[in-house]
Amino acid sequence: MSKLSDYSKFDHLDVSDDEIDEAPASAAVPNTQSSVADSPSLSPKGTTKKHPTEQNRYIFEFSGQKVYEWEQSLEEVTIYIDAPPNLPKDNAAHYINVNVLPNKLQVGLKGFDRYFIDERTFDKVKVKESSWYLDDGVITIVLAKCFRGQTWEGVLCGHHDTAVVQKNGETSVKTDAADVVNESIDPITKQEMQRTMMLERFQEENPGFDFRDATFNGEVPDPRTFLGGVGYNH
Repeated sequence: MSKLSDYSKFDHLDVSDDEIDEAPASAAVPNTQSSVADSPSLSPKGTTKKHPTEQNRYIFEFSGQKVYEWEQSLEEVTIYIDAPPNLPKDNAAHYINVNVLPNKLQVGLKGFDRYFIDERTFDKVKVKESSWYLDDGVITIVLAKCFRGQTWEGVLCGHHDTAVVQKNGETSVKTDAADVVNESIDPITKQEMQRTMMLERFQEENPGFDFRDATFNGEVPDPRTFLGGVGYNH
């Protein structure tokens, strides 16, 4: 199974396992795994930061390299992944393999048993309402949220043998931590995400008003549960 430390493989999926094993050390797949990932007591984590030019879009990086960009609305989470540059120009999407499962996302190239991404999603996804396409060298994946209005604090959860878990002020090591969110965001970023979705909800429920410059006093409420919960009839 792919792990977060294997993201660099997307540029090398066209190389067979035998070729990698036989290649000299100088030609080996670059190791993007940090020293933290080598520690038996620490779980590697990525970082999420705001996109410098695209409003309400975020960039997920791991070990200093961009893995994908993403954004969310009340109903969907949209992921943008740079496709491998060496894909054939004709019918390039034919060579890409994207599997959207209720709790997992897999992204790779057809004909290879390794995935660039093979991780659990933050929460459940409506498979039949999700989709993907390739345009201008970017793989766009649209995941339909099972719970409308839910704030996703990341797109993926990591699969690691060990992870640091903090609870009630105490730190402990959890083994086989399949549900540890490795795309951690800070409280301020989460508030910004919730503000965006709250304004989307207000606009949806009050189409005659303009809420683009609206502000909140204090903590931004949860867009899924605020005032009786978000509607599902839109």
